[in-house]
Amino acid sequence: MERRLADGTRISRQGHHSVARDAEGRVRVERRMARGENGGPDVVMVFVVDPVAHTFATWVQGQNNGPKTAIIVKVPDKQSRPQPKAAPAQTATPTGRPPLVATTENLGTDTIDGLPVTVSRTTTIVPVGRAGNDAPITRTHEVWTSSDLKLVMKEQWDDPRSGELTVELDKFSRAEPDPALFRPPAGYVVKGLQESLKEMEEKLNDSQN
Repeated sequence: MERRLADGTRISRQGHHSVARDAEGRVRVERRMARGENGGPDVVMVFVVDPVAHTFATWVQGQNNGPKTAIIVKVPDKQSRPQPKAAPAQTATPTGRPPLVATTENLGTDTIDGLPVTVSRTTTIVPVGRAGNDAPITRTHEVWTSSDLKLVMKEQWDDPRSGELTVELDKFSRAEPDPALFRPPAGYVVKGLQESLKEMEEKLNDSQN
């Protein structure tokens, strides 16, 4: 992420995530929480969405101390979820503020790492008075999509209030990931959400007594 201040100062931050997806649609995302110490593995938070088992799981890997617990939550099938009713079209927000004005345009094709991608840009204008602004604010969101991989290869947001944020797929492989990636590692205790919340409540009560 790069943020440009009014005086021209640039503040840059970088972060790395690892994503795996199998042919069944399971997705694993690793978010690095801390670098490994003394050559040890990084501490990462793992999230796994399994559309086959209809579960969402999360656990932390790489930490030497602390509980090795995986929390798995059952999520309803899309077909069993109640479908939201379409909201009536509005020309203004309920608060009377002027509405956002958004337009999307096709920017054609490009290549990323030799892969053809289609590029689109959504431009959103925040009109005067919407956010206390005395002039219109323009923000953009560009997306590079590979139809071959069915993946978003790159996204870029540019907003004068928060700066520029770029998310890009750095390295990728077409090989099927190891099925073990989508399961908690050996030695982890699997718990449900309600059980975990109850344990947290009991620990909080014990600390206050």
